[in-house]
Amino acid sequence: MSGRPRDPRVDRALRTELVRLLAERGPDGFTVDELAAASKVSKAAIYRRYRTREELVEAGFAAVNADMPDVDELPLREGLIALLEWVSGEHAAGMTPTWLIGMQQMPQVRELYTRQVVSPRREALRRIVRRGIAQGQIDASADVEVLLTCLSAPAILMGMHKARGQAPLASIPAVVDLVLRGVGVKSPHENGGGAAL
Repeated sequence: MSGRPRDPRVDRALRTELVRLLAERGPDGFTVDELAAASKVSKAAIYRRYRTREELVEAGFAAVNADMPDVDELPLREGLIALLEWVSGEHAAGMTPTWLIGMQQMPQVRELYTRQVVSPRREALRRIVRRGIAQGQIDASADVEVLLTCLSAPAILMGMHKARGQAPLASIPAVVDLVLRGVGVKSPHENGGGAAL
């Protein structure tokens, strides 16, 4: 399509405010007028980029994981902690409580949310765990999907506590160490503070 190239500053502003509004109100809880005012972008510019609300919501979901840390080169324990601390931070703290309700009320976007937000996070976690198995750091008989749930569920719960202004009941490093002990990996403390996993 011909015309002026898109201004990347406009796209960044829209993505930032989309993520915030989706976290705070869900996909049907804000208007295009509110998005325009919050992002300081004209409604015309928004409609040039997104023809429908579903396209708008999809763009917001896609932006949620934009700053997910790259942990593929980190040692097992450090990679898990870095990723799960990110999951329990701003995004999960805002998005998760809203979506526990929103996905029930709007099942038509449930698959979209799962594909754009949940699946990339779970796949990043899965890569770390599989690398740990390949390197002999995690028992090869461990059920990978169960292990992912044991690691991710506490991080999501901590994010929900943060969203309510409550102190988390545990720390991410403590959760990671406990789960890894269950699949045959000693914590650095048990190793006498030796080499990282």
